[in-house]
Amino acid sequence: MEWVGNVYHFISKIEGINFRESVEMLAQRANITLPTLENDKQSKLDYLRSRVYEINKQTAQFYHENLYKPTSKIAQEYVKKRKLDNNTLKKFQIGYSCKFDELYTFLKSQGFSQEEMIASFLVKKGKSGKFYDSFQNRLMFPIQDVRGRVIAFGGRVLDNSKPKYINSPDTIVYSKGRHLYGLNNVNTLKNKKIIIVEGYMDAVSLHERGIENAVASLGTALTEAQGRLLRKQANQVIIGYDSDGAGQAATLRGLEILNNLGIDLRILQLDSKETKDPDEYIIKYGSREVF
Repeated sequence: MEWVGNVYHFISKIEGINFRESVEMLAQRANITLPTLENDKQSKLDYLRSRVYEINKQTAQFYHENLYKPTSKIAQEYVKKRKLDNNTLKKFQIGYSCKFDELYTFLKSQGFSQEEMIASFLVKKGKSGKFYDSFQNRLMFPIQDVRGRVIAFGGRVLDNSKPKYINSPDTIVYSKGRHLYGLNNVNTLKNKKIIIVEGYMDAVSLHERGIENAVASLGTALTEAQGRLLRKQANQVIIGYDSDGAGQAATLRGLEILNNLGIDLRILQLDSKETKDPDEYIIKYGSREVF
């Protein structure tokens, strides 16, 4: 029994998940149904977690389909300007969030309770008692874990309003320091190099232009848990953060964490004063100038 416990502990460490989630992962791989107790508090928590996963999945699809509607011209013009083709939009399930309570109305029609929607943080309750969408009029980036489950979202404005980005807070299914954006799209690649960049659009733009081993850190400060994910997936990590002050500070922090984990490291240097990040650079000079 001690050896089995070590297996769970090992899975927990390399996947960045807790003990119960590691048990569930191994059971799923072995096609085993775990027993539950109807009145068990943990079972209720697990049920709520499963509902939030489903909410996230349906929301990602809802936003993605909304991107193609005639009422989403502003979002369509933006992705066109960023030169993203349909294959990339579908690969990352990029979408567009609606006005006020359209997502709430949709999720309600799908049978989700208000408690479940609130737990997802995709819906909020106003002082008046009315429910409204957390993300409105933004280009949406679903965040997936290494198992391909939608766990959170990032949303970008399409005008000059602030904040430029808003992101899901930590939830019952999401902790930003334990995941990397886009990792689910690179974990089966034969190329064991991974380039880590700052933002969603940096990673998406690199994939669009053939660099399909790009991921983004969720926040500028790389964590040790994210470092362990990179170590599991790659033989070499290339840090490609922005060239501004915050990006350079994040690079130094990333170097410290990844070096302590024994990862083979490289720093991506963009030899151009006209571009500040990989997205701008690759659009201007092309992927051959990067690798």
